[in-house]
Amino acid sequence: MRLYQVILFLAISVLILSCSSGRKLAEDNRDMPLQAPLLGGGQSALYKVNIEVFGKFFSGLLLIKTDREQKGHNIVLMSEVGLTLCEYYSSDNVIELKKASSLFQSEMAQKVLAEDFSLLVNHVTSLKPRKKNVYKSEAGYLYQLNEAGEITGIRKRRLINGIRAELKDYKAIPEVIEYKHSGIRFSMSLKLLKYS
Repeated sequence: MRLYQVILFLAISVLILSCSSGRKLAEDNRDMPLQAPLLGGGQSALYKVNIEVFGKFFSGLLLIKTDREQKGHNIVLMSEVGLTLCEYYSSDNVIELKKASSLFQSEMAQKVLAEDFSLLVNHVTSLKPRKKNVYKSEAGYLYQLNEAGEITGIRKRRLINGIRAELKDYKAIPEVIEYKHSGIRFSMSLKLLKYS
């Protein structure tokens, strides 16, 4: 009987050591910076945008263009006829509003759009593994990756204005992006029209 207890103890010890050492190795490999999901090497992307805010609908175009000189991105939300509704500039992981039309004078709308756009163009550093293919940033966002290392989902839970984004149909960049904010009834859907 004593021999079986010793064998069982050794088997459990070996199993625990092998699992814990393998897990540590996997965590070390995953703690790397994450590239922004848009404009991976490209110059510009044009998306068709549908926005719903408190039951009101808006459709237009979203142009994201790389500014190589200043190492940033110009982000322009415009109507379908080309009138600029709001314009943001993102550089060094900071996004700022450059121009807003009367439709987007609400400070809350400007902040929501700035957060959504920054998730697309800003790089993420120092991710911590949470579970398989899910990582948490210092800002509290959870990033879900597919097997190729591309971002397929972004979440942040908050009582007001929680966010959930799904990025689908990757070719060079995601062709479909869907945002849903909880608590403020705001959703946005993007469909890629042109990428260069």
